[in-house]
Amino acid sequence: MRTLKHIPFYWILSLSLCSLSAGAQTWPTKPIKLITSAAPGGIVDIYARRHQPHLQAELGQPIMVENKPGASGAIAGDAAAKSDADGHTLFMGSQNELGLIGQLGVPVRYDPVKDFSVVGLTIAGYPILMVNSQLGIKTVPELVAYMKAKNTPADCGGSGAATVGHFVCAAFAVRTGTKMQYVPYKSNVAAMTDAASGQVQLVSAFYSEVAPFIATGKLIPLGVFGATRLPLLPNVPTMEEQGLKDLELQSYTVYAVPTGTPVAAQRKLNAAILKAANHPDVMDKVKTAGGVYFDMNLEETQAWQKRIQSRWNNIVQETGIKLDK
Repeated sequence: MRTLKHIPFYWILSLSLCSLSAGAQTWPTKPIKLITSAAPGGIVDIYARRHQPHLQAELGQPIMVENKPGASGAIAGDAAAKSDADGHTLFMGSQNELGLIGQLGVPVRYDPVKDFSVVGLTIAGYPILMVNSQLGIKTVPELVAYMKAKNTPADCGGSGAATVGHFVCAAFAVRTGTKMQYVPYKSNVAAMTDAASGQVQLVSAFYSEVAPFIATGKLIPLGVFGATRLPLLPNVPTMEEQGLKDLELQSYTVYAVPTGTPVAAQRKLNAAILKAANHPDVMDKVKTAGGVYFDMNLEETQAWQKRIQSRWNNIVQETGIKLDK
């Protein structure tokens, strides 16, 4: 009987490499969990479920969406970070769960940067600063002049604390040297309703939320916090076009996996996400919402997310915003 010690080493090495190759080719081997911090029916949950059937078709395994809302995203982030790094867990996270949460004073049991590798983009969006139409203000320079002449804080509404709307109001005040009082609401709709009626002068939100108020003429969009103008608001300039440089507050939602997930699996996920994101029923939703999307391979996605996240980190330091523990 021939024992293992009599088998040439190169045979053993060849068999091992074949086994590893076969394992890489057969991934995924079981259903994939897609964890999100959004509650069922929330905007991020909607995108997760829009992508779901297309990811299943590309990967050949069921995609099981798991909603874990609460603690500003820390519950979902912790569950995803502690999952096995075998490619069978996806996390749909934003600039909050993947960077800001620790800086905002929220207790977290995972490292938002070190515990994840980003594998694909879901959607990105640019917030818009709007003013009550009764003030007669049409541009950012006019708003700055009005605020400085008034010399009292202007009220700026938005949804919740340490949210995109909060950062927009605070960052605008810091960069323009004006005074602003942020007014948190339970939802952006409530904030915009008060802004439209004159209860607050300013409000910040995304196109999908503000479109009805712009259509009525009760709110005037002054500027976009993005690198480019929004296709659905071509006449509204960016903040940089109006003299405020480096004030790009691009919100994003991406797919991430636990650090250590095989690169081969990450590449396959990136390719599947690209196809899902470009499917007509998904892209139509992005365009209707006024969102933006970029086709990026794995390395491009990771570099892009790091660059955008760095901007958010700087804004946190600049504004000093914290969440109550």
